[in-house]
Amino acid sequence: MNPRIFAPLVLGIVMVALMGPVNPALAVVSAPSGDAFYAPPAALLDGEPGTLVWSRPAVGLPALPAAAHTELVLYRSRSVSGEQIGVSGTVLIPRGSPPPGGWPIVSWAHVTTGAADSCAPSRVTTASPERDAMTRGDTIVSGLLQAGVAVARTDYEGIGTPGPHPYLVGRSLARSQIEIVHAAREFSPAIGTRWAAAGHSEGGVSSMFSAEHAEQWASGLDLRAVSAIAPPTMSRTELQTLRYLPFPGVQLSALASLIIGGQIVADAEFEQMVGAGALSQEAAAHLPDLEDRCFTALTKSNSWGGIAPADFDGPTFSDAREHFYGLLDENDPAVADVGGVPVRIDQGMVDLAVPYVFQDTLVARQRWRGANVAYRRYLTASHSSITSSTYAAPSVVSWLAAKLR
Repeated sequence: MNPRIFAPLVLGIVMVALMGPVNPALAVVSAPSGDAFYAPPAALLDGEPGTLVWSRPAVGLPALPAAAHTELVLYRSRSVSGEQIGVSGTVLIPRGSPPPGGWPIVSWAHVTTGAADSCAPSRVTTASPERDAMTRGDTIVSGLLQAGVAVARTDYEGIGTPGPHPYLVGRSLARSQIEIVHAAREFSPAIGTRWAAAGHSEGGVSSMFSAEHAEQWASGLDLRAVSAIAPPTMSRTELQTLRYLPFPGVQLSALASLIIGGQIVADAEFEQMVGAGALSQEAAAHLPDLEDRCFTALTKSNSWGGIAPADFDGPTFSDAREHFYGLLDENDPAVADVGGVPVRIDQGMVDLAVPYVFQDTLVARQRWRGANVAYRRYLTASHSSITSSTYAAPSVVSWLAAKLR
């Protein structure tokens, strides 16, 4: 390790030890430069979830011009299996002076980028192959900053930092999205307790489950609203249909691989089933790709994009089928208990990743459960274009800002 990085780490750990028992929120060590930021020593992860390990000013694309300041943060959390981990993200502070009670804050959860560490939006550069997806929320985030709302942007468990990513697993996503609000408030005491959960695609799933888990992990915070833009739903139906596709599915195959990989991470029983032959040898051979490649790379012919979904099933898949589909049902945002929190859902009608008829069903199910859901569809919006200024961005920003007043 570079001595210039190692020395401050050792000094910080020694100082914390000499001080004796302290509030973990106060024991913030100086952050190292470069990629060492994302991989702290295990000893520094011992502390209250949602507290800062360290932070440093963000530079480059993550530091949006609309922000007075953008901070790269690493905060303590727990993995989906209960282990102590670090999660990375950014905190963006608006220009001007905070209102009485502090800046309201939106915790923004990002669209699907992949599960590899290089897919983290806080790591985006001009050379990132996944740059478009990694920056797709920038229009909405910039609009919120201009409206006087602080923004926290989690990278999620296992993206950016060591460990696997539980893709579309509601409790993991929600924990990352909620705990970065606590970390943001530790970084800036000017941030108040009023907050909203918002996100696109995978981030929409995260936001719906953040409402369900707010009582558990958002103690002391006042959740005012949830905005979910094109959240994936009815994954059981989608994957059941895909199983009959006899040619490589490219993007669909890559999405299916992330869904399968997410459940392997989150459910030990399903992991054992996969090890016993629930996946074909061809598909299982590409499981390591999920930790090394972002979404676009997964769509290539030398990865999951080159496998026909009909060839995913292994010799024992029939034994795992109902268990696997049951996991998908449990993590469907249609069943998230959002309580009385106002929810807004935006959906494009030419969305090929999340068909609008699936979203119609989600809205109907949530309303049947008693949820307060505002629903808007856009005739010509796709999955990627819906967050643009042409479609949902202006009205989502206005709606969130109004709910946070």
